[in-house]
Amino acid sequence: MSAKFSFKEYNVCQEEPVDFIVNGRKLVTFMCTPENLKELAVGYLYNRGWIKELKEIVDLGVSYEIRKIFATTLSLPTHEEYGLSGVLTSGCGSATVLSDRLMSQEAVDSSLKTSLNHLKSLAMAMARGAEKYHETGGIHCAALANNNGIFILREDVGRHNAVDKVVGYGVMAGIDFNKTIALTTGRISSDMILKAVACGLPIVATRSVPTGMALDIAERLGITVVGRISSQRPIVYTHSTRVLSNEAATSLSKEVTICSGDWVLQNC
Repeated sequence: MSAKFSFKEYNVCQEEPVDFIVNGRKLVTFMCTPENLKELAVGYLYNRGWIKELKEIVDLGVSYEIRKIFATTLSLPTHEEYGLSGVLTSGCGSATVLSDRLMSQEAVDSSLKTSLNHLKSLAMAMARGAEKYHETGGIHCAALANNNGIFILREDVGRHNAVDKVVGYGVMAGIDFNKTIALTTGRISSDMILKAVACGLPIVATRSVPTGMALDIAERLGITVVGRISSQRPIVYTHSTRVLSNEAATSLSKEVTICSGDWVLQNC
């Protein structure tokens, strides 16, 4: 008879189910790293357009023992939206029915500009600050930053959860998203771009790559997408005017690919 396998000797990342109860009814179950759960809840509501301001949440509490988040909001999600997502796995995004609502929003208009060198330095700072990743691997990281540096960083087994957590922090702290850069370690899908649109985040950078649909939405709705930011050849896919080219032209001219319009998918 074989011995029962034990993984306790390994340093693995946590993944737990956490129910989100809104106005007395379960809205969704997150499969997440059970930390910073208030931020996760606020970011989840904000990114889906269910709240526009923090004051629309009347009460918010967390029970870490029973793995539940409780919120009372001024407005109610519709009957269809309750249970719409069911259980959000750690690799899962939001439901597509919400994308139609966000696709009707105006394009993000921001005067924010940055340099590619600064984005690369932010990516390196995010990598250094990802403590759980260094301990366990297999975990995603997201951060919000400006041209002075990173001001919030969160980790989670789910890339969407990590982004919701930093956005939730931003909402609770009164951050001006229109002057903010978002960074993530995960793939940029259409849902991720719609989160940026909902917040008014003008620049999204990742060490990974975007999907074709994400780029189509980003181009139409005014989001600058930068991929492979940690590599020797980062790619500015959309709205490249926000990424200043002076440093790129002098020191990174052979390492940077700028893509625009119909050339996004063919040449990148």
